[in-house]
Amino acid sequence: MQKTFLKFIVFELVERIVRYRLLLNECADTLQSGAPQLLHSLYREADVLEGEFLSHKTLLNKLFNESGAPGGKQAPTGVEGLLPSLGQRLNELERLLIRMKPLDLEPETLLFLKDILPQDLTREAGEQSVFLSSSAIEDSLSPTLLPGVLIDTLPVLQKNNPLGWVGLTNGFSRYLLGNVSSLEALKIDLLKTEKKRVHPGLTDALVENLLRHAINLSLLGPAYYFHALSEAVFTHDESFLHFLEPALFFGMNHQNLTHKSLVIMHEACERSKNSTEKGRAETEPSPLGEDVLASIFRVIEKLLPAKALFQEKHLERAIQLQDRLSQGVMLSSSPLYPVGEVAEVLESTRSNHDFSIYAPLAMLTEYPHTPREIVNAGWLHKVERGPVWLYTILNEADPTDLSGFKAEASGFKKVSELLGYQDHLLRKSIEVSEVHRALLCGV
Repeated sequence: MQKTFLKFIVFELVERIVRYRLLLNECADTLQSGAPQLLHSLYREADVLEGEFLSHKTLLNKLFNESGAPGGKQAPTGVEGLLPSLGQRLNELERLLIRMKPLDLEPETLLFLKDILPQDLTREAGEQSVFLSSSAIEDSLSPTLLPGVLIDTLPVLQKNNPLGWVGLTNGFSRYLLGNVSSLEALKIDLLKTEKKRVHPGLTDALVENLLRHAINLSLLGPAYYFHALSEAVFTHDESFLHFLEPALFFGMNHQNLTHKSLVIMHEACERSKNSTEKGRAETEPSPLGEDVLASIFRVIEKLLPAKALFQEKHLERAIQLQDRLSQGVMLSSSPLYPVGEVAEVLESTRSNHDFSIYAPLAMLTEYPHTPREIVNAGWLHKVERGPVWLYTILNEADPTDLSGFKAEASGFKKVSELLGYQDHLLRKSIEVSEVHRALLCGV
C-alpha cells in the first residue's frame, strides 16, 4: 500500500484503541463497584493493545520517511500485517464491554439523523432505530423483526464520536433499494448481459453495494467517502478499492464536491491498487465507465429531495469550519458576512448623514450550521491532522520522565485527551445548532 493511504488506515486503528480506553473510562465507576478485578483486567488489555502497537514503532516510523529512493512512497513491508491482529483483539474487547454495561446513545445522534434522512421518504419507511453493537456484528437485529422500522447498528466505540455516526444511513439506503422502482430498474439495467460481458465480475450483491454507497454519499458527502474507505479495510472488503472507491470519487466530482484531501486520498488509493493489481483474479470487476456512473448518480439525484442532497455549498461551509476544531471554537454557526467585510461597510458609511448602526449589525447575524456540515468539517480536519497525531503517538515523550519509560503512554494519553475534547466540541456544536435553528424557525 501507498504511505499516505496507510497512514490514514493506521491512524484509524490507533483511534479505535484510544476510543476503547475512553469508553472504558466511561464505564469505570459502574465496573469498579461491581467487578473491580474485571475492570483492572480490561485496563490491562488496553495497556497491552497500546504496547503491542508501539512495539512496532521503528517500522511504523518508516511511514514518515519520505526518501527519494525508488518506491519511497510505498509503505514498508510488514505494516499491513499489524491491522488484522490488533483489529480482531479490539472486536473481542468491544463485544465484551457492550455485554457488561448498558450504554445509551448520545441525544445528538438523533439530531444528526434528523438532519440527514429526508422526511418525505422516511415517513413511508418508518421510524429510525439505532442499536449499539460490536463492530464484529453487522446486524444485531434484523429489520424483519420490527416491521415499519429502519434499523441500524452503531459500533459501541463510536458512541460518543459524531464522525463515526456516518454509517447510520445504511438502513435507509437498504430500504430504498428494496422499495423504489427507479433503483430496481437501474439495478436490472446494470446487470444486463451486455454490461456483464464488459464487467464479468459484476454480481447482484456488488451492484446493490454500489447503489447503497452512492445513496449514502449523496446524503453525507466527503465524510461518507472517508468513512467507507476505512470500514472497507477493517471489514476486508477487497472489492472496495478496485471497484467502489473509483465510483464514489467520481460521484463527488459529479456533484462538484472537491477538496485537496479527497484528491490526495484518491491518488493514494490508486497507487495502492496498482501495487496489488498483478495478484487480482480476471473475474474481479473493473471500474464502471463514467457514463454508467453518471446515470447512477442522476437517478439518485432525482429520487432524493434537493434539500436532502449534500451540495457544494455545504462542503464550502464545512471547509470554512475546519480550522475551528484546532482552535477549540464551536462549529454551530457563522455570521452571514465576514467580520472584515462588516468593518469595511461600517467605515465607509459611518460618516453618512443617514448612517444607521443596524445595517452593519444585521450583517453580523449568524446562521446555524447543519450536523452534516459539522461532521464533514470534522472529517476533513481528521484526515489532514491524522498523520500528525499518529506521529505524536509514536514519538511523544513525557518531559517529566527522564528514563523514557512513560514515553509510550504519553503519546496515547495526549491524543486521547484531544479526541475526547473534539467529540465533546462536535456534539455540543450539533446541539447548539439545533437550538439556534429552532429559535429561528419557531419549530
